[in-house]
Amino acid sequence: MKGSLIGAGALLLIALGVPLFVLLGFLSVGLFGLYELLPPESLAEALTKYILETVAKPALLSIPLYILLGAVMSKGQTARALTDLMEAWVGWVPGGLAAATILSCMAFGAISGSSPVTMVAVGSILYPAMQRAGYPDSLALGAVVVGGSLGILIPPSIPMIVYGIMARTDIEKLFLASVKPGLWAGFGMVLVAVGWGMLAKLPRRTFQLRVALGAFIRALPALGLPGLVLGGIYGGLYNVTEAAAVAAAYVLLLEIGFYRRLRWGILRDSLAEAATALGSIMAIVLMAALLSYFLVLAELPFWVQEWVEGQALSRMSFLVLVMGVLLMAGMFMDTLSAILVFVPALLPAAQALDISPVLLGVLFIITLEIGYITPPVGLNLFVAMGYFHRPMGAVVRASWPYLLVLLGVALSLALMG
Repeated sequence: MKGSLIGAGALLLIALGVPLFVLLGFLSVGLFGLYELLPPESLAEALTKYILETVAKPALLSIPLYILLGAVMSKGQTARALTDLMEAWVGWVPGGLAAATILSCMAFGAISGSSPVTMVAVGSILYPAMQRAGYPDSLALGAVVVGGSLGILIPPSIPMIVYGIMARTDIEKLFLASVKPGLWAGFGMVLVAVGWGMLAKLPRRTFQLRVALGAFIRALPALGLPGLVLGGIYGGLYNVTEAAAVAAAYVLLLEIGFYRRLRWGILRDSLAEAATALGSIMAIVLMAALLSYFLVLAELPFWVQEWVEGQALSRMSFLVLVMGVLLMAGMFMDTLSAILVFVPALLPAAQALDISPVLLGVLFIITLEIGYITPPVGLNLFVAMGYFHRPMGAVVRASWPYLLVLLGVALSLALMG
């Protein structure tokens, strides 16, 4: 009876359109109250203590810094410098502007760590350019929406940081392991764009060496940022959180001293945007963490591990099964919530099969990346609908050729795992 009430309450909250963290909080507290896994008299104290322990994790400090960094880059000149560079160097190939969009998303994602920020920053510049050049809307929109999702696969990555915290694994190793799949995915999408451009016989720009060299010089300081972040981490100069602080300071100095376009109004708007995004992310993280806490206390990981062992699944079969679960989850949950809920449930079974938490993490990220564009709750899907004023059907249809590349990379990881 109580379970039915919780289910009915959850459906009512969904129908009312409440924020996701409210729904997750209702489910978490309701389940704890229903199953009494903790003494009722100390329930509030135990949950508060768990929330405070989650907030105290040092790596979480990097999230607001990466959000601020991405906001400053998108509102300043760094994003423009990167997109001008890619447009100048690859705009002459068939489908070159779409290819430049994807490459710009890769470069921007290697700095910002956020998928929606990457999509908006690059798309605000190159999507109108592709429209003016006569590109089919499906080619242009898909390149922006799915290309933007590379922001969470190519390090640094906010969801990857959250995974590392939940899996208690080395975030630096996660970053390193995701570079190669990120490059596979990005260049695979570039091939789709170029092939599409050849078939559609799209207009091609003339390559101008002077313009290309000028764009390279202007973008050179921005191009050094991924090396500053990842080089410092793997060189042992600083950890992930310190790297985020270094990157944020570098971008501020770059915008003020080199591009000379950062004004107080831009900085104020960037700080406000970062604070809003951080509040939304942390509310979801904390409420989903409570749900994860319940699942652990309810011994769900033990039952999953026991079921996997009973089925005698191979490593490859298990990873393909994980992909299927995450693809389904991506249709109804945001990426951070899915990580917080499914990592504690699936990680013990993966470790029993001698699957590295790092490999599992990369597969988590790239599979959930597809969820960013999957209805009904894909974040990039709704951001694209609002920002580019396109209906859901148009965004989904434009995305599927590029999504096949992501799916192919994920399957490759599973089969080689």
